[in-house]
Amino acid sequence: MKKLVSAVVVSAELLNPAYLLLAVDVGENAEVSAGQFAMLTAPDVFLRRPFSVHDADGSVLSFLIKIAGSGTRGLAGLKIGDKISLLYPLGQGFRPSNKKAVLVGGGCGSAPLLLLARQLKNKPTVILGGRTKNDIVRQEIFARYAEVRITTEDGSLGIQGLVTAELKDLSIEHVVYACGPEPMLKSLYKLAQEKKFELQVSLESVMACGVGACLGCVTNTSQAGHVCVCTTGPVFAAEELTW
Repeated sequence: MKKLVSAVVVSAELLNPAYLLLAVDVGENAEVSAGQFAMLTAPDVFLRRPFSVHDADGSVLSFLIKIAGSGTRGLAGLKIGDKISLLYPLGQGFRPSNKKAVLVGGGCGSAPLLLLARQLKNKPTVILGGRTKNDIVRQEIFARYAEVRITTEDGSLGIQGLVTAELKDLSIEHVVYACGPEPMLKSLYKLAQEKKFELQVSLESVMACGVGACLGCVTNTSQAGHVCVCTTGPVFAAEELTW
C-alpha cells in the first residue's frame, strides 16, 4: 500500500563526486520489495523524483543516487535532521525464482540490486559495470551478500569490457536480474535469447507522478500494449517488452 510520509534524513554521504547515498527514516517499519521505488521531493524542485530503493532496514530506507541535475544536487545538499516528503513503495519489483541468480547493474543501475541480493535465499553473483571506476560504488557492501564481479569500459577497475562478457557461460538454469541503460538491457536480451536464461529488467524512465496518472513513462509491451512503467513495472520479464 502506497504511503506518503515526511521522512527524516539520517545521512547524506557523497561516495564520490557523482554518487550520493541518502538514508531517511520513514518512522515505521518499511516493507519494500526489491525493485520497488519511491518518489522524493527534492529541495526547490516542483516535481518529485523517482529513485529505486537501494536498501531497507527497519524504518530506514536508503537510496543510491547519481548526481545529474538540480534536483539531485539539492538532495546532495540535505543535512542530518532535514525532512523530506516521500511516497512509497511504488511499482512492481523483481519476481522470485528458484534458478541460480545473477544480478547485473550498469552504473546507477546497481541501485535496486543490493536489497535484492539481501532478499534472495541463495547467495547470488553480482556484476557491477561502468564506464570508469567512478561508476562502481559500494562493492564492499555488495560483497557481504554476493560474489561480486566488476567490469569497466576503460579498464580502470576490474575486467575491461562490458558486463555481457561475464555472462557467456549462463544457461537455462540461470535467472538474470538487470538494471541499467537501455543499450545494456538490449544486449542482455539478445544474449538471453541465445543462451535461454530467464531475464528480468528494471527500466529507467522519466516519471512525474509515479502512480500512472501523468502517462509520462509509457512503454510498449508485446501483449498488453502501452503500459505505465511506474505501475506495471519498473520490473518486467524481458519477453514482455518490444525491443
